Amino acid sequence: MSGPVRELLEELAEGLGERLPEALVTADYPFFQRKLPPDQPVVWLGVEKITAPGAGLSPYLGEEPAQGGLPAAGAMGRELELGLRADILDRYDAGACHRIFGELCQFFMLEEGGPRVRDLSCGSLAFDREAGGFRLTCRGSLRAFLLYSEEAAAIGSIIVKKEESQ
Repeated sequence: MSGPVRELLEELAEGLGERLPEALVTADYPFFQRKLPPDQPVVWLGVEKITAPGAGLSPYLGEEPAQGGLPAAGAMGRELELGLRADILDRYDAGACHRIFGELCQFFMLEEGGPRVRDLSCGSLAFDREAGGFRLTCRGSLRAFLLYSEEAAAIGSIIVKKEESQ
């Protein structure tokens, strides 16, 4: 699979992998069906849900100046809300799952210049027989923009016509 969502996941996995050198961070699905490495935890990143809020003039993203990671004025594209999922797996150490969740919180929400995840939560820790290790599933949402072009043709006018009913 390729495309902008896949590229975003791989970019997130790469950034998180730099922060967590002791873990194997991957966007390859489904990782939990593979045999876990005995010597390191695994973090699998995936997309669980995509919402495209869209507007009446979609794919036009507006004329406001760029700020805070938003696209440049006049950009054409689509706003997306991605439901992210991260499965943290460790063969022996249940505590490692919660420590890695803390690192995910740091990376996704607190670091300057990092991805802008709106919320992040985790379920309960459990031993997964199929995976052969402890599993902690985390979920969050990320606002992203799929840009078609940075330069858009200016909207010259909008015509609204009233239709007479007979």
